[in-house]
Amino acid sequence: MRTLPLLTITTLTLTAAPALAAENLTIVETVLDRPTVVTLGVQVLIGDDDDRDAAIELRYRPMGEAAWQVGVPLFRVRPEVVNLQVPQQFAGSVFDLRPDTTYELELHAVDPDGLDETWTVTATTRPVPGDPAAPKVIQVSDAGELGDALGAAQPGDVIELADGTYGGTWSIESSGTAEDPIVVRGASSDGTILDGEGAGGNVIEVYGSHVHIERLTIRNANRAIRFQTAGAEGNVVRRVHIEDVNLGIGAREDQLDFYLCDNTLVGPLAWPNVYSDDGGVNANVDGIVVQGFGHVVCHNEMVGWGDAIKTAQDGARAIDIYGNITRSAYDNAIELDGSTGNTRAMRNLLLNSYSPLSFQPIFGGPAYALRNVVVNVKDEQTKLHANSDTGETVGAVILHNTFVSPSRANQVQTTDTAHDFRLLNNLYVTRAEPEGGQTVLFSAPSANGEIDYNGYWPDGQFEFEGIGDYPDFAAMQAAGVFEAHGTLLGDDIFASGYVAPASYMPVVDEVDVSLSQSSLAVDAGAPLTGFGGFLGAAPDLGALEAGCEAPHYGPRPENVDETAPAPACGDSGGETSDGETSDGETSEGPDTSGGPTSDGPTSGSDPTEGPDPSGGDSGPTTTATTGDGPTGGGLTDASGSDGASDSGATAGSDGTNDGCGCRANSRPPAAMLLVLLAFARRRRR
Repeated sequence: MRTLPLLTITTLTLTAAPALAAENLTIVETVLDRPTVVTLGVQVLIGDDDDRDAAIELRYRPMGEAAWQVGVPLFRVRPEVVNLQVPQQFAGSVFDLRPDTTYELELHAVDPDGLDETWTVTATTRPVPGDPAAPKVIQVSDAGELGDALGAAQPGDVIELADGTYGGTWSIESSGTAEDPIVVRGASSDGTILDGEGAGGNVIEVYGSHVHIERLTIRNANRAIRFQTAGAEGNVVRRVHIEDVNLGIGAREDQLDFYLCDNTLVGPLAWPNVYSDDGGVNANVDGIVVQGFGHVVCHNEMVGWGDAIKTAQDGARAIDIYGNITRSAYDNAIELDGSTGNTRAMRNLLLNSYSPLSFQPIFGGPAYALRNVVVNVKDEQTKLHANSDTGETVGAVILHNTFVSPSRANQVQTTDTAHDFRLLNNLYVTRAEPEGGQTVLFSAPSANGEIDYNGYWPDGQFEFEGIGDYPDFAAMQAAGVFEAHGTLLGDDIFASGYVAPASYMPVVDEVDVSLSQSSLAVDAGAPLTGFGGFLGAAPDLGALEAGCEAPHYGPRPENVDETAPAPACGDSGGETSDGETSDGETSEGPDTSGGPTSDGPTSGSDPTEGPDPSGGDSGPTTTATTGDGPTGGGLTDASGSDGASDSGATAGSDGTNDGCGCRANSRPPAAMLLVLLAFARRRRR
C-alpha cells in the first residue's frame, strides 16, 4: 500500500446551521509521495466540498525540534478536467529540506461549512547515495577484466577502472542494495573512457537496482546508458562525461529514486538549429530521460540535445530537477510533460532554448517552475499546451523566474485552454522593439489562470486570447483582469547592463542577470509562504534576489553535494515556536487559493492503484545539514545576515556558492498563499 493513515485528528467545529453533507469537506486519506533528497510531497485525498471553499495549510519541522516552519499551503487539484484517473485531492511540496531527515508535517484543513481539523504525518527525506557499507574493491584495467567483474558483480562490489580506453559494450544484470550498492567507478572522469566503438545500441545497459556508475567518460555509440528494467530502484549516474552519442541516459517505466547528478552531457545538435527549422525531427534526441517516481536530476551541464531533461511517463510524480545548466536545447530544456503532481524544476540556468519549460500537459498539478534563469528563447518561455491524446494542461505553478528573450517577453501560442495555472513574481524582458510590437502574446485560452505581480520590459502590446488586446501595459492593467500588482520596468534592470539579444541565433555563453539595486523589480513581488525568503520590504521579481549570491549551476566540485550547508540569504517568514505562528496576520498578495466555485464533486481513481509512490524507509539517519535546496530560504533563520554582493546567474559559478537566490532584512507575515491549480492538455507539435 502506498497510503498513510491519518495520525492525529483534532476538534471538529460545526457552523450554527448544519451544512449540506456535500458542501463540507471530507478528509479521506493522506498519501505521501516518494521522498527525494531535499523535498517531500503530500496528497490529501478528499470528498465533497461542492462549493470548493475549503483550504489546507501546512507546517513542518524536523522530528524532535520545537519550532515549526510554515510551508506552502496545499492547492486544490481538480480532476474533472484531466484525461487521467486522478483522485480528488489537495497536494503540495515542502522544499529545501535536509537529506536523510525525518520531518513532522502538520496539516490544517478548514471548511467554512463546518470542518476544522488538524493532523500530522511523518516523512523522511532520502540520503545522498553513498558507497557500500561493506565495500569490496575490485581493480580492473582492460575491457576483458571489466566484463568479468560486471558479470560476477555482487552487492557491495566497488569496481574501480584504471585510466585508459575500454572498447566495447557492457551490461550488468546484478543488483546491489540500498546499503551495499554495486559501484562502477573510473579513476578520473576524463581519463577513464568507455568507447562503444560505434555501436548501434547502448554502451552500458543496467538491468538491476542500486547500481552506481561514476567518474568516467562514455562515448561513441547510439546511447551512453540505459536502465533497462521497469521498476528498477536507486540507480545512480554521477560525475560522468557523455559525448559522441545520439542519446544520453535512458529509462523504462515505473523506475524509482534515481540520482543523476553532476554529469556533463554533450549531444549531437548545434545551436541555432531549432524545432521550427525542420518540423521537429530531432525533438527526441534526448539528454536525460526519467520515468516513474522519486527521481533527482541535479547539477548537470548539457549542450546539444533536442530535449535536455524530460519526464516520459504519464502519471509521474515526485521528481526534482535543480541546479542544472542547459547550454542549448533544440526543443525543450526541461520537460515536465505527463506528470501528475509534485514535479519540480527549480533553480536551473537554461540558455539558448526553443521552448525551455514544457508543461504539455500536467495532469492536475502542482508542477512547479521556481527560480529558473532562462535566457535566449526562440519560441515560448513556458509551453502550456495540450496533448492531442491525453488532454489539456492543468496545474502549472510558475513563480520567481527570470526570462530574457529576443522576440517577445512572454509568448504562449496555442488554441488549447490552460487550466489553473499561476504566473507570479516572474521577470519578463525582451528587446526594445519586440516582434510585432507585442511584449506579451498569450493566445492560450485561460481557465482559472492567475497572472499577477510580474514585471515587464519594454512597454508594448499585451494580447490575451478571448480576454483583451491592449495597446500598452497601462491599458492592460486598467482592464482589471491581469496584473493588478504588476510592474512596468524601466531600462535599468540588470546590474551588468545586460540586454536581451537582438536575435536568438547567436549562442549566449555567459550571462549575469542579477538585478540592479535601482531596478523597479526590486521589492515588487508578493511574499509567497514556503517558497523562500527575501531582503527588504518584499521579494524582488525574477529568480535572483538582489544582494544574494546566485546559485551554483552545473557540476559541483568533488565532495560537494546536498549534505553541505548552503549559504542562507533571506528570511521567508513563517517560523514558529512552541506551536504558535510568528505572525498570525495574512500579508496582502495574490489570492492563489482558487476561491469557492460552484463545481460539483467528482470521483477519482483508487489511490492505491499503480506504482507505489509512498516513501518507505530512507535508510539509517545520519547527521545532515541543509543542503542544495530547490528554492531559496532554507531552514536557517537568516534575518541577521547582511547579504552578499550581487552575483549574477553566471555559468560555472563557484561550487561553494549554492545560494538560495533570496535575501532578507524584514520578516514578511507568516501565513500567506494557497496555490491551487486545475488541469489542461498538451498538443505535440
